[in-house]
Amino acid sequence: MTYTVFLLSALLAQASAVTTYSVNPQKSELRYNIVHKFHKVNGVSKVVQGKALLKPDGTLQVMVRAPIGSFESGDGNRDEHMRETLEEPKYPYVTYKGVAKLASGTLPPKLDLVLDGQLEFHGRKHPEKVKVQLDNAGPNGAHAKGHFVVSLDRYQIERPSLLFIKIDDACAIDFDLQLTGRSS
Repeated sequence: MTYTVFLLSALLAQASAVTTYSVNPQKSELRYNIVHKFHKVNGVSKVVQGKALLKPDGTLQVMVRAPIGSFESGDGNRDEHMRETLEEPKYPYVTYKGVAKLASGTLPPKLDLVLDGQLEFHGRKHPEKVKVQLDNAGPNGAHAKGHFVVSLDRYQIERPSLLFIKIDDACAIDFDLQLTGRSS
């Protein structure tokens, strides 16, 4: 009888386990791409923070953020102007929070999913759906990649101009996140 109770308790604890994934900042990055009629600008942040929780019912909750000041394009003057335009002291982070519903509380080896969430950028919050390609390395880790496009006008960001021509409204965001996991 005692063995059966112990076994049932162990199975219930395992069934109710939550897997937590943390972004490994040494192996992760966020990139932005903006376009001006005369050139393209690419910036990268390797100071990415984030967590994902996979619950036994298949609910995946994700939060990722990066400091605005951590993005570098290779041109210090351009980066300083970007931080001024985005009012970095007032809005120091860009943050995404999203949710997806999976078939179960475990990840298959490969998975394409869509996060339904909210992007907070320049002090504004708007819903954004983000497609993610996930390679699962088991409970110890995963690799997530994806791409989405945001409208600078929608987030009330004054688009910089060169020779009186503003950059395009579209800002493409790419992410490549290495995740470390643990079950609790």
